[in-house]
Amino acid sequence: MRPLLNLILVLVSVAYPLLVYLGIQHVSPALFALVLASLALAKFMAARRAGRKPETAELTLLIIALGYSLTLVITNSELMLRFYPVLISLCVALLFALSLRAPESLIERLARLAGETITPRAKSYTRKLTLIWALLLLGNALVALYLAIFASLKSWALYNGLVSYVFFAVFFALEYAYRRYYIHKYREPA
Repeated sequence: MRPLLNLILVLVSVAYPLLVYLGIQHVSPALFALVLASLALAKFMAARRAGRKPETAELTLLIIALGYSLTLVITNSELMLRFYPVLISLCVALLFALSLRAPESLIERLARLAGETITPRAKSYTRKLTLIWALLLLGNALVALYLAIFASLKSWALYNGLVSYVFFAVFFALEYAYRRYYIHKYREPA
């Protein structure tokens, strides 16, 4: 059940701008809010049923999602509906940025979970990369905010539903290629 729920959450998140663009003429923003709140609660409850204690970040994201959904239900505003990509980018940027205060950055933690050995040089690299991701996500949030307020729904959907994904995919591919080069160049004994 959990993998299916995660897949649904990812698909809805990725398709959100397109769903808004196609559905706003037929569905009220409040209905979008109810769907978003339901998905956030379902993901949170699935983690609880798996016997895993929710992390502070998960609980915080649930509260933010429910607060956003409640605001959207109350305002029933198309403009507020457009703020969702801004909120998501800001939350993820904040997760990256706050992890820099911890002994392990978010990227270092993900690398360790993937079984990677983290040398002191690699630790420095992952911290810098974590900062870069935080700044890129903050920049994305600012562009999404500008488009939400000043652009047409079509331009907003194009950027948030395609351009931003292409940008992050290109960045990820370039970083991955550089990381392979970096690992080869500075290969250290474990």
